[in-house]
Amino acid sequence: MRITSPLVVKLLYLAAVALLLMPLAWLSKPPTTDVTGTHRSAGGKLAQLRDAHGLSQADLGEIDPTSEAIKLATLGMRGVAANILWSKANEYKKTEDWTSLSATLEQITKLQPNFIAVWRFQAWNLSYNISVEFDDYHDRYYWVMRGINFLREGIPYNEKEPRLLYDVGWFISQKIGRSDEKELFRQLFREDDEFHGSRPLAERDNWLVGKQWVRRAERLVEQYNVPVKGMRPDIFYSYAPLCQISYAEALEEDGFFDEKARRAWRRAADEWLAFGQRPIAIGADRTMRLEDFPRYQKQLAILQKRFDELIPEGLLDRIRNERIEALPVDEREALKNPEASYDPAQRRLAEAARAKLTITGHQLAERIDGPQREEAIRLADELGEVDTLVRLMRGSRDAVNYVYWKTRTQAEQTDNAILGRKYLYEGDQAFFEEADPETAKTLYEKGLDHWKRLFEEFPSLKDDGLLGDYIVDATHRYRDVLHQLDEPFPDDYPLQDIVDRFEIPSEDE
Repeated sequence: MRITSPLVVKLLYLAAVALLLMPLAWLSKPPTTDVTGTHRSAGGKLAQLRDAHGLSQADLGEIDPTSEAIKLATLGMRGVAANILWSKANEYKKTEDWTSLSATLEQITKLQPNFIAVWRFQAWNLSYNISVEFDDYHDRYYWVMRGINFLREGIPYNEKEPRLLYDVGWFISQKIGRSDEKELFRQLFREDDEFHGSRPLAERDNWLVGKQWVRRAERLVEQYNVPVKGMRPDIFYSYAPLCQISYAEALEEDGFFDEKARRAWRRAADEWLAFGQRPIAIGADRTMRLEDFPRYQKQLAILQKRFDELIPEGLLDRIRNERIEALPVDEREALKNPEASYDPAQRRLAEAARAKLTITGHQLAERIDGPQREEAIRLADELGEVDTLVRLMRGSRDAVNYVYWKTRTQAEQTDNAILGRKYLYEGDQAFFEEADPETAKTLYEKGLDHWKRLFEEFPSLKDDGLLGDYIVDATHRYRDVLHQLDEPFPDDYPLQDIVDRFEIPSEDE
């Protein structure tokens, strides 16, 4: 018998496979336990690695027997099967076969229960894309909630993943509270006993429920010390207090201007301040508090003054002149030309020259002679650290609009804000529902007067586009009332500066 005969080759292959199965079996051996649940064996190397890094199914979340059976049934082809199902899901969406789509999504989650992109992508698809395909708002609401519940179904299988909890809060707050149908959606959400269960009616506002889910995500981050992938910590932690702010705004949109609204704004101010005092990670071992920004700004100014006092007069200019002399001729010439005349090549040369002329505090300190040199180097190092922290804090505060919301939540608690909104709301009712322009005029003037006083107390709010649009719309309605009464619009209108800033000119102007 020849060694190359087909039968011999097949036998050799079978022997090789059998030999390979032995180390594979050893590597993939599962851990075993006795009837009492006590571990008798840690299992093979793969099982030990999964256990060490928290990657076993039990560490990630609940174990679904159906899901595990389907994974085994694919015989190692789970990725291929998942891709086929994703293609089918997209096809069912195009053909508007919603029943088949729902069934396919269920199958995908059985194959990939720990892949959170499945839950997030398809939940967005259900709540944001499919819901708009329907005309009746009841049907749209059903699919919005289908997406939210789809996210909730994924949470037990991903118990250490805060993003799913956060997304539930985001969908409940934003999709229900910001949609074109928000008034109808918010009402349907309050009446949704299936979703809320025994939750009291007073606690069923979508903004409050959304905030609760986001708080759960926060607690999960703190419990397991896990980052929120794809999201900055300052943005993540700002959202719960922003939900409280939106709840206070929604109360007044619904016509509540009593102590309930004031309490809501007071709590929003407290939660925003608590966010500003929360330590936020800015590295592996450093944190910052946004509320500490003024203190660090002051510290930076003091350090800078002490450092400047140590720098000999003329040293900065001398170093700069040395560097200018060392520049290549083309870079030196580019600096002499006005920036407006630069072509792309000259701009690159000028930028390279400016980078070479940048003098750091540490470079200055190194050029000091005498006993002050060591102190200057120490101050330069401290200045660099504090300056970096100040820049990070400034960027973070800008990203979450920290100062604006702190001022806004304080202002909205005042009588001028509460009464200003109350009188304008009642003026709208008198004008549009009761057809009583005389009463509407009186109410509008009271409300606008309170807004004038509010802007005098909080002048920075004059730059707020949202409030600006609110005042512009109220002014238009006040103008319409005066027109019906054949009365002129006042030349000394107290909020004209805000109208001039935010009013969009009509096409006829």
